[in-house]
Amino acid sequence: MQGSLETINRRNTIIGIIVAIFVMFVVRLAFLQLFNDKYKDFADSNAFYKKTIYPARGLVYDRHGNLMVYNKPSYDVLITVRDVQPFDTLDFCQTVGITKEGFVKQLAAIKNRRVNPGYSSYTPQVFLSQLSSETYGMLQEKMFRFKGFSVRSRPLRAYMEPVAAHALGYVAEVNNRDIEADKYYVPGDYSGRSGIEKTYETYLRGEKGIQVLLRDAHGRIKGRYEQGKRDIKAEPGKDLTLSIDLALQAYAEQLMVNKRGAIVAIEPATGEILTYVSAPTYDPGLLVGRSRAANYKTLESSPHKIFLNRPIQSNYPP
Repeated sequence: MQGSLETINRRNTIIGIIVAIFVMFVVRLAFLQLFNDKYKDFADSNAFYKKTIYPARGLVYDRHGNLMVYNKPSYDVLITVRDVQPFDTLDFCQTVGITKEGFVKQLAAIKNRRVNPGYSSYTPQVFLSQLSSETYGMLQEKMFRFKGFSVRSRPLRAYMEPVAAHALGYVAEVNNRDIEADKYYVPGDYSGRSGIEKTYETYLRGEKGIQVLLRDAHGRIKGRYEQGKRDIKAEPGKDLTLSIDLALQAYAEQLMVNKRGAIVAIEPATGEILTYVSAPTYDPGLLVGRSRAANYKTLESSPHKIFLNRPIQSNYPP
């Protein structure tokens, strides 16, 4: 009798364990079904690498159709850490114009997931940005020595004449406030910071494109997804024609060399601004490229208040 009870208890225990396992399995299955989209999105984010294609910013012309602002190619150096092989660090630094300490600091920042949460040693990361065409040419000649490094092209502002700086404004890298205010931007993007570039930012900037690339479990790029059928083409920004007369602008600025003041010439019949001068002025090309930060600091600290937009920020007797 006692043996029969033990057998029954043992059987009940086994059945209980089986039922518990079955219940756990059902609960887990239901959980996966309910949150399937979340896991699918997570899997997709690891399977695909969405490469941003930057559009050409809109061109700027004067009233006669003369080109004032255009785009020239700039180059970003990318690093795929997993593919890097021993190389002459000093040679690399001298070629791209950085110090060895700067190289070490930048590499550490790339690997820091708090600073760069999207880091993968198998995925290209931006190491340096805005290399000039000259530096790019020198680097290309030596690229075979630097395994794991690559270069991508990106449009950068350029100016036909070093005039109209205060009217045109300049473009600079976005900050956290810009990113929070407009979801178009991500860290490393550029936007108009003053003048025409800022006022017509959404008109000039265009729309970014996306190239969808496949990557394996390690994050290595394996090629384009569906031969590019899911890619989105970048749309260039719209061109802008100003009322300014480029030749007259250059002449007016020449009149104000070594002087302080402003000249604004207006067409009486239409109210169009033909010339807009704030003196002293600066070459807008100084705020483009890798020397931008140093040039900006020099201009900003000038006792001549070069960034003061005198036609609208100063008072003058009639």
